[in-house]
Amino acid sequence: MFKRSKFVVVLVLAVFTLFVVVACAESTKKLFLTATLVPEIDSIATDTNEPDASGPDIDNGESKFKSLGCSGCHNTDSRKLVGPGLAGVGSKGDDYMRTSIVDPAAVIVDGFNNLMPKKFGDAINGDDMDDLIAYLNTLN
Repeated sequence: MFKRSKFVVVLVLAVFTLFVVVACAESTKKLFLTATLVPEIDSIATDTNEPDASGPDIDNGESKFKSLGCSGCHNTDSRKLVGPGLAGVGSKGDDYMRTSIVDPAAVIVDGFNNLMPKKFGDAINGDDMDDLIAYLNTLN
């Protein structure tokens, strides 16, 4: 009897773990592919002939959105996941978005709990933050 209940507990935990992984995965095609590869410093091409791009880099912002795990809790459309969907969030303004990332408890969207990690302000530098905000402004 004890072996059977132990098996049931392990089975329930395994199913729950699988559910959490699927629910948090951005895409079922990339279910277990969540690592972000970082190139070695020697392999990074530096072209000093091109001028620095002015303004935020939206592609980098999208990359940060994925690599920081934002897409695990937020959809880029209006559907809610763990957190609210982000379509149209740009209409609230850059300061609102920056505050929501750096101090997520400052404004809690109705119907949601304060579950967002509080360390994103430390995890993202100024230029990357600007890029992320620029990317969020593109979501409609």
